Amino acid sequence: MRLESPIDKLLRYFRTKLVIPYVSPNMRICDLGCGVNPVLLKQLSTITVAKPVGIDFSVHNSSSANIELRMADLNKLPLPVNDKEFDLIIMLAVLEHLDNYYEVIIECFRGLKDGGKLMLTTPSPASKPLLEFLADLKIISRHGVYDHKKYFKKNEVFALLQQHGFIDIKIWSVACGLNTVAVATKPFCQML
Repeated sequence: MRLESPIDKLLRYFRTKLVIPYVSPNMRICDLGCGVNPVLLKQLSTITVAKPVGIDFSVHNSSSANIELRMADLNKLPLPVNDKEFDLIIMLAVLEHLDNYYEVIIECFRGLKDGGKLMLTTPSPASKPLLEFLADLKIISRHGVYDHKKYFKKNEVFALLQQHGFIDIKIWSVACGLNTVAVATKPFCQML
């Protein structure tokens, strides 16, 4: 397992701080792309009553008193989630690594309960030269940076979420415009 650099740890810390305001005690939460060391899930397990779920190719299927891990490659669908299973799905620095980001957003919509939220972060195009420079200096993960398939503009993230039926889409920049954060809601079904 690769050791996290101090900057990787700092970035993870700031991403985690973004999530906490969206968490309440009775939520079912899924962290897509949780990574081999699911620190966010461990933190969330101290806040939520329901056991948070992490999905990543680098974990083994397991369940403890605090968290549940499901092994899956996010580029291979369907994802191991039930219909309307979660109140909150989190994808922190994941979207840019996916070959099939369009389909994964469809899977997130399927896995969210009505009224549930999807929260994601992704680097903006402005971050590409800086990330590659830091990766070349081995200050951050070279593999992680050069695995980026796409750098998303804010309007592209908005359109992606809107095209898949999400509403109440909020998008903002952090880290001097180098990262984009989006939070979107799955609408409640209309009963006829």
